[in-house]
Amino acid sequence: MTRIKAVRPFEWAFPARPAERELISALPDGDTGKPPLLFVHSLAHGAWCFAEHWLGAAAERGFGAYAVSLRGHGGSSGGDRLRRTRLRDYVHDVIQAAATLPSQPVLIGHSLGALAVARALARYPARAAVLLAPVPPGQGVGLAVHLARVAPAAMARAVIGRTVPFRPEHLFHSSDAAVHLFRLGAESPLVQYQLALHRRPERPLGEPPVLVVGAGEDRLVPPRVLARTARFYGTDPVVIPDIGHDLMLDAGWERPLTTILDWVEALEEPA
Repeated sequence: MTRIKAVRPFEWAFPARPAERELISALPDGDTGKPPLLFVHSLAHGAWCFAEHWLGAAAERGFGAYAVSLRGHGGSSGGDRLRRTRLRDYVHDVIQAAATLPSQPVLIGHSLGALAVARALARYPARAAVLLAPVPPGQGVGLAVHLARVAPAAMARAVIGRTVPFRPEHLFHSSDAAVHLFRLGAESPLVQYQLALHRRPERPLGEPPVLVVGAGEDRLVPPRVLARTARFYGTDPVVIPDIGHDLMLDAGWERPLTTILDWVEALEEPA
């Protein structure tokens, strides 16, 4: 039996500050009976990264597709407090955005967004969840060591409280996708520290099905670490070959999205 932590004194005593959240959507024509999808972005990104390709393509498959910009990102408020923003503020944004949707959504988080989704699952009964290129649960230090090897200058800037400066090869396998780099913004230094020092997430409420997806050419979260995350959720990882960390923007973005949508549709089919 899964224990549910009902009393959270610290969160009740010091709640997350309110924020105006940007929520971008693409909707199908009419009610298809399929669950809504809520996409959550990664470091320095915004809802725009899913609106570029995935939202419209998901709507064409009959899904109500939504993407939230976490506070301080995209069109959401909170930019003036970004340096004091913590991971639990992002978790609050995910839960609040999910609560506004017409029915229980499938939560889909990418990288940092996957960590926010993993924490939200302990507080919100999602229908299911998809973790894309996720930070391994309780393994942030090991991932930070890996990043220090492949991107030492970027990690040095993160240590002194500056936003990690991504290079095209960090995010994309295709050079054509590098045009998206100019849209990246700032990130909270506290959240960047928490990526390396985060604790293991609590178990999800109701033990919803979880899909773990990685990119075969990911230099930030290499495929070999996906097994740790998948093992935590009692599943096996799915690795999409020939695509980089930003699966939603890189060339071949259709393949990971098709994998996700096929998986969600299979969940909805009667046994």
